[in-house]
Amino acid sequence: MSKTFTNWGALKATLQQELTAAMTETIDKSFQDAHTNIDEFYASPEGRYHRIGQLGESPESEVFGGGDSVTGIVRLDTGYRYNPSGRDTQTIYGYAESGDLLGNGGFWAKTKEDIQNNITEIFGKHFN
Repeated sequence: MSKTFTNWGALKATLQQELTAAMTETIDKSFQDAHTNIDEFYASPEGRYHRIGQLGESPESEVFGGGDSVTGIVRLDTGYRYNPSGRDTQTIYGYAESGDLLGNGGFWAKTKEDIQNNITEIFGKHFN
């Protein structure tokens, strides 16, 4: 962003646009990373039970706000109820993350690490 601004309003508007672009790019990349990391969970042998794939369908992302404040979020949809166990999704995903289910755990820890790296890289690119 090498541009000369002659007034505060023009600078502020450009910064706000750049902020929104950086946040959107960061969230989009992080959403892709979440899917990639969850695919790694499923990369282990299936074992004794049939997988329904709910974890693989659970990543969600959203960018909201504007102007001086833009927020982005990457999350797992935990509204699903596993049957016949009757356990809530958050509990099941906790087992999956910790490696207590058949699968490669650590997918969410890796996603959080990826998000931090994406913030550093993408915001650095937009605001260097």
